[in-house]
Amino acid sequence: MEKSITSANEKVNVTNHIPDDIAFSILSKLPHKSLKRFESVSKPWSLLFQNSYFMKIYRNHIIHGNHPHYDDASVLVRQMVPISYVDRETDFYLMSDDRFENRVKMDISLPSKELGQNLVIVGSVSINGILCVCSMATKERKVVLWNPATEEMKVIPRSPVESSFYRSAKPQIHAFGYDYVRGDYKLIRYVRFDVIRYEDDDMSWHKVSLEPLWEIYSLSSNSWRVLDVKMPTLIVPLCDVEMFRVYMDGMCHWWTQEESHLEHCYNSQLVSFDLINEVFFTTPMPSDLYNEFSLEAVECQLVMLNGHIALLQYYGEMTTFQISILGEIGVEESWTKIFTVKLSSSVRRPIGAAKKGNIYFAKEDGEMVHFDLDTQMMKELGVKGWNCQMVIYKESLLSI
Repeated sequence: MEKSITSANEKVNVTNHIPDDIAFSILSKLPHKSLKRFESVSKPWSLLFQNSYFMKIYRNHIIHGNHPHYDDASVLVRQMVPISYVDRETDFYLMSDDRFENRVKMDISLPSKELGQNLVIVGSVSINGILCVCSMATKERKVVLWNPATEEMKVIPRSPVESSFYRSAKPQIHAFGYDYVRGDYKLIRYVRFDVIRYEDDDMSWHKVSLEPLWEIYSLSSNSWRVLDVKMPTLIVPLCDVEMFRVYMDGMCHWWTQEESHLEHCYNSQLVSFDLINEVFFTTPMPSDLYNEFSLEAVECQLVMLNGHIALLQYYGEMTTFQISILGEIGVEESWTKIFTVKLSSSVRRPIGAAKKGNIYFAKEDGEMVHFDLDTQMMKELGVKGWNCQMVIYKESLLSI
């Protein structure tokens, strides 16, 4: 049998070219941060997010990616129910499917005994099955950690800064998260003070500082301590204050803007607090928010979309919304617009996001609707959502 031998002088055709469909398939699975950094590799790669074929693959990966955050998780919906002209009470429902067809009312008597009927969940997720719940009343905003599965509850103690006779503290919880290096649950809050005047001849109150401060609570030590930081505070419309906080992978995120522009994304930024190293970072919101639409029409919602920090932008009567995701904390240019969606009918505001790219909105009449980014279909859920809040809840029997 003759063997074919290639002489050393013969040229072998070797190519370093990778077909676009293979390259795009590989790139679409990379973290967004890496994709933004790879833009400098070549001109075609610098235009990835302008390539319609790549964007189709990338959107599909974002929608259908199996992030462990959602494994065996349910959607918890907090619903405010009016019981009189001034009073409200809270209902919690667990939804075991994306379209809320299996809905179970939770027993919230344990936290209600401590906090009253007006409850707010801090953040966007449960952590090891534990929810951080506070009272909506700002005069005495109590906080508890609660595990519904084990029926355990831990009341967060008062801080030493609240013990002065000459000033009243007005704390605002900004974040609840988990320091996975130390195995410790932590709360971040900002405390303002008002002076309480006594008789004119008692001048002791002049010596009491009214300078606001930041505090951090550690469950392992069951105590508060002052943080030596000056972070931008959570400044958002009061009715939506629970909507603008996200926790993910040891970091808490909230967004803030100038107080004169509370309902819009003008001069706003994302604040990210690292619970492990106890440092913070800021990221300006995308600078192109105002290019296509009237500045006064832009409104925003911070959500977590399949493991990505995402900004949902909408305009006036909400029939169109856009979703941008953040590639790298601290880098404004790493915001990338991924979705532009037109709805079949107007909705009032977004409530949250769940797995597989499901976005939830409230309509003008309070009816909650589900929008599927994959099929582009919207469906009413039979749940009223005037003052609803959505949390990703994963049951756990871990003790507090």
